[in-house]
Amino acid sequence: MRRSGPLLIAAVVLVACGGSSSASNVALCQDLTNLQATVVFLAAPPPTATVGDIRGALDKLDATWEAVHDHPDVPDDEDAALLASRQDYRDAIEGVGDDDAFAPFVASTAGIGQGLERSYEAVRLRLACPASLQPG
Repeated sequence: MRRSGPLLIAAVVLVACGGSSSASNVALCQDLTNLQATVVFLAAPPPTATVGDIRGALDKLDATWEAVHDHPDVPDDEDAALLASRQDYRDAIEGVGDDDAFAPFVASTAGIGQGLERSYEAVRLRLACPASLQPG
């Protein structure tokens, strides 16, 4: 019986600290969760969206995408996909006025938006972000 005490404590510490990388990623996971609606918006913009709405949504991603890029747990190919999707989106609307309707660009950016959403989900999975996180 006496030996089980230290073993039990070691097991609890191992599970609590080493069982998941999500504990060390809570702040980044929360930032990603806060951006979920923005990512969904960019994946399928509503017909009433303007180019300025799209640019504003892309701007919201900047700080978090850079944090993902710098995070050691996210492989380069995964963070590069996020950054490339963001840049591809920006390139598609370069030179277009903010007040212009986005509708003419929906077809040409659909794949970009869907790729951005897939990359976002891959990073959330990589960081083991808890599904219980709520935007806040």
